[in-house]
Amino acid sequence: MSDQSVSSDDNESPETKLRISFVLAPSIRSQKQRDLLELPTEPIAVPASVRKNGLSAVVNHLLDRKAPKDDDAVSDSDDDSSNDGSEKLPAIPFDFLLNDKLLRLPLDSAARKEGLSTEHALELQYFPARLPPKKEGESENLPDWITAMDYYDGKNNSALFTGGADGVIRTFSTSKGDLQQGTSVSAHTGSIKCLSTSSFGEKTLVATGSMDQTLITHVYQNDTLDLHAVYSGGHTNSICSVALNNDSSPGGKTIMASGDWDGGLAIWSVPASSSAGANDEAAENKSSKKRKGSKGSVDKSNASVNIQEVKPLQSVKAHASNISGLAWGYNGSAEQSSTPTTLLTGSWDHGLKVYDLNRMDCILALNGSRVVTSLSRCSNSNVVATASPDCTVRLWDMRTNGEGSSVVGGGGSGMDKSLRQSHKAWVSSVQWSPTDPFVLASTSHDGTLKVWDIRSSLPLHSVNAVNKKGEKALCLAFGDGMIYSGGNDCVVKQFACNL
Repeated sequence: MSDQSVSSDDNESPETKLRISFVLAPSIRSQKQRDLLELPTEPIAVPASVRKNGLSAVVNHLLDRKAPKDDDAVSDSDDDSSNDGSEKLPAIPFDFLLNDKLLRLPLDSAARKEGLSTEHALELQYFPARLPPKKEGESENLPDWITAMDYYDGKNNSALFTGGADGVIRTFSTSKGDLQQGTSVSAHTGSIKCLSTSSFGEKTLVATGSMDQTLITHVYQNDTLDLHAVYSGGHTNSICSVALNNDSSPGGKTIMASGDWDGGLAIWSVPASSSAGANDEAAENKSSKKRKGSKGSVDKSNASVNIQEVKPLQSVKAHASNISGLAWGYNGSAEQSSTPTTLLTGSWDHGLKVYDLNRMDCILALNGSRVVTSLSRCSNSNVVATASPDCTVRLWDMRTNGEGSSVVGGGGSGMDKSLRQSHKAWVSSVQWSPTDPFVLASTSHDGTLKVWDIRSSLPLHSVNAVNKKGEKALCLAFGDGMIYSGGNDCVVKQFACNL
């Protein structure tokens, strides 16, 4: 019986193998890192059913590193590998691209799905995998919900800004790795619905819109928030979205767009800083008025200053309902250092539009099937991500006039790609990574924060963003190697993420 068993094993057909060629992804730009990670491109044979973890183990073996702890390859001799690994460099988890899609299936299944022939070696791009967000800290309990946030990364003025349901703007410093609350100012009498930041000379400009129908800007410097300007005449309902843009070229100006609950859209020219000298203040006195700081203000410096009142450059009825997201059109620069010519809008009326700012005409209108609760633009194209109450994040190609994109290709204007329905409740916010055009993050009323790579319909990682079950995550922001989130648990969370 024993001989027959051996004979039967010997007659079994060997496992099918596929030939592959490893190519280091071009996104690895550092020459030092490329020298450490680059492998020969000669084809090798691997099991056809191998998955991402098994391929990661192969790459680490070829780089003479330790085997990953969670690899799905079985070592022939665990004792030998552990002894040899004592002098090896630590393992690196890798991710892989097949035909520009993240490998999430067995290799042979992924090749069939992409329609690739296995007669020739399959080219697999590899790169270090994005690690899960790791909670680094959180703020003290705040008095009310955190409803909006934005992070400004400046040379000497980096800070996280949050807006609360109590109408207060709060700042947080992250210079020492921990969240340290700084100054705060009572800016509105109603809940802050939107917040945007921008460079403003050597300072930071902070714009906020509120349910109390007010839109204002503050100037931030040296942990001080000074009221800068009040914007009136553009809206008659709650301000639900705002976007700032600073043209840093010589003679450039700062502009602002805002959207309201009724679908109204306004464009504003942001005045120069009102904290100039007395002569400048006197010269601007015709367009300024004496105003006391907001009731209950924590920042006493706003007690009595000259505040400029600004009227809109243009205002139109852009949508039939709440404009929940705004983004300046891509102008060929990730830094948006010049004045954009288009504005992208998303609304509760299920629509997305592109407006030409020179004529204030709609040049592209897309109709979706769901309410848009949040909108964010990719850093290198007019591809946008939107959030919806149906637990889904969607991608939209809003390019016009043949603009190119390295993110979503082949679909043309209006292409809609839905990521896998992974959230369990209303998706409250979506933000694109400022450094990686393939990565975005989302928060939801299910209390989770998810990180996505749009080359896969599945999320990369999901972490809990609230303290208790049933609490909602309402907003998020990307920072310097961090992702921040806030919600109705009244706590700002900080997650380290290898962006």
